[in-house]
Amino acid sequence: MKVTNIERTKWGSYEDRTNSYDDNTDIQIFCNMVKTNESLKNYLDSFLTETPDALRPKPHGDYGVDLGIVHNDELVATIDLERWSAWNPAWPDYYKFIHFLGRKEKFLEQSSRPFFLAALNYTRDKVLMISKDDIQKYPTKEKFFQAKNRSDMVRELPLSVGVLFGENITEKERSIFSL
Repeated sequence: MKVTNIERTKWGSYEDRTNSYDDNTDIQIFCNMVKTNESLKNYLDSFLTETPDALRPKPHGDYGVDLGIVHNDELVATIDLERWSAWNPAWPDYYKFIHFLGRKEKFLEQSSRPFFLAALNYTRDKVLMISKDDIQKYPTKEKFFQAKNRSDMVRELPLSVGVLFGENITEKERSIFSL
């Protein structure tokens, strides 16, 4: 059985959100991470040809990407921000891959500019970054998720493509991700 829209909404909802699209606090926390974490800022800058001036929340409205990286008031890159409840506080043993959801494919195809998936852990003190270049190396396929007893279209990426930033990084996380 495939994941339904009702289930997506339920699984994307948290007690600190008014609905599954209300990720404003997550966006603020990520923006603060970029400002205060020089390694994260350098990672993003390494994909850009222009020096960014700002991060712009929801540059295409509530149902588009979550953040735009801006130079001279022009978008030069985009970011889709997720929060993974199972990553609380350390990476779960049963997460063997990073999954990029098929319904987010539109973000890869919108332009030639850089795109990133930014996945916050539940406590929002770590972020896993994956670039468009790395996401596109892997095909989209239907995947059955035993824990949810549902299937969904995803790109299944090896953990090694994720670049981890933040605080309280565990030894296990150091061994499976780039830092």
